[in-house]
Amino acid sequence: MDKPSAGTHAYAALIITAAGSSSRMGEGEKKEYRPLNGKPVLIQTLLPFIQTGLFSQVVITIPSGHKDRVKKLLTQLPQEQHQWIEKIILIEGGASRQESVYEGLKACSSSTPRFVLIHDGARPWTSAMLIRRVLFDTEEHGASIPIVPSTDAMKQINPAGYIEAHLPRQQTVCAQTPQGFSFNSILSAHREAEGQRSDFLDDAEVYAHFIGEVHTVEGERENIKITYPGDFSIPFRAPHPEGASE
Repeated sequence: MDKPSAGTHAYAALIITAAGSSSRMGEGEKKEYRPLNGKPVLIQTLLPFIQTGLFSQVVITIPSGHKDRVKKLLTQLPQEQHQWIEKIILIEGGASRQESVYEGLKACSSSTPRFVLIHDGARPWTSAMLIRRVLFDTEEHGASIPIVPSTDAMKQINPAGYIEAHLPRQQTVCAQTPQGFSFNSILSAHREAEGQRSDFLDDAEVYAHFIGEVHTVEGERENIKITYPGDFSIPFRAPHPEGASE
């Protein structure tokens, strides 16, 4: 399909999820606030999105009481992006990622964007090309997520730790973010999910359960989520420049 220019995509919103406790990171500062290549992880995560010029609204979900801390982090945006410091909406998240995303969606609802991308706050290696790929695919299919093939032998285990099934590798993939959706549809799905279930693994599962099929696009191996201390040793790959195309 022909890819519209950035100007025609001013109807897209972005939600960055950063309300988690970073419990697997161990002691010390929350992972999104720790430095990576001279800037906080959260800033490195945010930059490639706002540099594309595709988003008219940005919401970041944060822990309770962290608004001043995150506002201070945002001052580390490059000078040419400082107009975002006051425009970004900071929303206190809920007890789970699912609840936090729902709060973020409600914060976007007053402007009613046509599409929304939802992205992990500790996934700083996302390229402009992947962002565009997901957004354009969302426009075509209503819901789109990036995936990469499974390289390990995938197993299904029971609560006691025993293997129940050996899953065919060619039928399993690893899901990444950003995950893109028609805004009204994913808001409706999260509204339905509220009070029913809180164990959905990601927004693609919420959408699939209440709305319908989710399309997939090729993800990027480098697009990992920082989870453990050792993940900070991965060489930093600077985001692709604004306007990069596939």
